[in-house]
Amino acid sequence: MLARVDHEELPGNSLTLSEANMEYLIQYRVLPAEVEQMLGADSKRNERVIESMKKLPPDWPVLVFAASVEHAKLLAAMLCLEGISAKPISAETNPGARRFYVEEFRRARLRVLTNYNVLATGFDAPAVRAVYITRPVYSKLLYQQMIGRALRGPLNGGKPECRIVNIGDNIAQYGEQLAFRHFEYLWS
Repeated sequence: MLARVDHEELPGNSLTLSEANMEYLIQYRVLPAEVEQMLGADSKRNERVIESMKKLPPDWPVLVFAASVEHAKLLAAMLCLEGISAKPISAETNPGARRFYVEEFRRARLRVLTNYNVLATGFDAPAVRAVYITRPVYSKLLYQQMIGRALRGPLNGGKPECRIVNIGDNIAQYGEQLAFRHFEYLWS
């Protein structure tokens, strides 16, 4: 029923949050926007993501969960500069453009969709072969929805194998593990 998972963990950042940002993380279990934007602006972190993606077979559709709207746009631009077709999608994207990009992705005329808070649920594209989670996710349910975009095996219209790539960011004073640590049974 499920695709076999090939997993890659890219090195992330170690962060120490301000007291206000820490309170926000504890209350909402998501990083404040300013911290997500800081992660998304880290050039070395982004280069690791792009280099990993360039190693994938060129016919693999890739779905990226970015750290912010700006990060989704930046990664799509960086991929285009590398000759990899990509478009960013967010709540800000014109609905007509969003539908067009999704349809181009489904038809394999667009290789990568980068998104922020849009395609985790209610998005059906069984041909997705790789998912990149480039933001810290602490909710097991949200993480499961994200990776579920690539986990559909052949019996569900998907492929026999997929790749899931996580970034191992660490929030120094937050004891909670990133959600992907709870799913290691899928690739160990």
